[in-house]
Amino acid sequence: MIDHKENIPVKDWRWILVLAVIFYTAIVGVAGFFGSRTISQHLLQFMGVPALDHPFMDMRGVAAWCDAAAVGKNPAVEVTYITLPGEKPVRDFLMNYSPLVLILGRFGLDQNHAQAWAIMLGLLYVASLWFLSRPCCLRKAFLWIILILSPASVLVVERGNLDMLLFALLVTALLVRKHPLRASAAILVAGLIKFFPVGALLAVWREGGGRNRSAAILSGAIFLIFLFFLRSRLGLIGTSLTGQYQSAFGCGVGADLLRHYGNIGDGNYESIRGVLVILGVVLLAITGASGFLTSNTTAPRTLSERMQYAFFLTAPLMLGLFVMGNQMDYKWIFFLPMVPAVLELFDSSDAIESGVSKIWFGGILAYSYWTFFSDEGSLRNALLKQAVMWVVMSMTAFLAGRLWKKEATR
Repeated sequence: MIDHKENIPVKDWRWILVLAVIFYTAIVGVAGFFGSRTISQHLLQFMGVPALDHPFMDMRGVAAWCDAAAVGKNPAVEVTYITLPGEKPVRDFLMNYSPLVLILGRFGLDQNHAQAWAIMLGLLYVASLWFLSRPCCLRKAFLWIILILSPASVLVVERGNLDMLLFALLVTALLVRKHPLRASAAILVAGLIKFFPVGALLAVWREGGGRNRSAAILSGAIFLIFLFFLRSRLGLIGTSLTGQYQSAFGCGVGADLLRHYGNIGDGNYESIRGVLVILGVVLLAITGASGFLTSNTTAPRTLSERMQYAFFLTAPLMLGLFVMGNQMDYKWIFFLPMVPAVLELFDSSDAIESGVSKIWFGGILAYSYWTFFSDEGSLRNALLKQAVMWVVMSMTAFLAGRLWKKEATR
């Protein structure tokens, strides 16, 4: 039974999401508690998650930066060290976040409490998914379970990555969207931590009206001022984020793979990578324009204002990330705010929107579960994986163009 005013099922099946997450966590937790870290690591790898020797490595790295700052060192220019349990300190890379992340040290983040912080962020991530999915029918609850327990989703928890905090801030912006200043503030905080979430301000802007436009402009201006004062470090931060291709997606990843497997040399690497980026920009521009130009504003709308807002919270920033450089698989979680709209479009009376949304969802599933069936030990498989993401991103651009000028149901 459906409440047609909000298109919300009267019976909420989200409780099976909770059971699925508890069951998955219990399997891995019991393996680690009664066995060893090696057993739980191998179990995660068997499930397709590229787990490292020690859990929460990303959070341990942030904690190392906070420890360095606490003793007067600058982790942006000095090498920091992660102290792993029972081992000697391991060299870490330079800090590739904004200096705002060091404030977490004032709230107790250090290497002794890194695991507790990572677990807390994992719980925050799961809670955010609860509010994002909203009451849903059994079919949609099942699809949410498949997504949430996918290797790409579990990877962000296994690494203890701060992207979980950014994800929660963007979901917060969705929940307080009726208050533009609050929504923009949540997006701004996320952007000040790791820059790319500032693209979510387009969702606030798209809502229209003086309050929304003013809030988006104000937050954007504050962000630009922040970047101005940080300008001397932007090059270093950008450089430290490049060069990865394992478990990553992006326009240029194909060039990295071809160079790694010896198919191209260093001499023509940059030109091939540049061509791929240009092709990516052209492809996204064409598909986005196609969606916009074929959008029928008089057609009945099936998407609520909430679903459209959620979609545009992350669609623009994911398109930007795809073009900008290699992005680790755990950034896949920022596709999730688009899922409510995509699932609703499955049953759209518009055959184009219905078909594109199904291709989008199939691509997301294929990419997120790729490591479950095949690692990147094969160049062919790695390139096929990247091809899947090119399809997903082109469909994202098409839907973004298609929905941009569509009015939502109220």
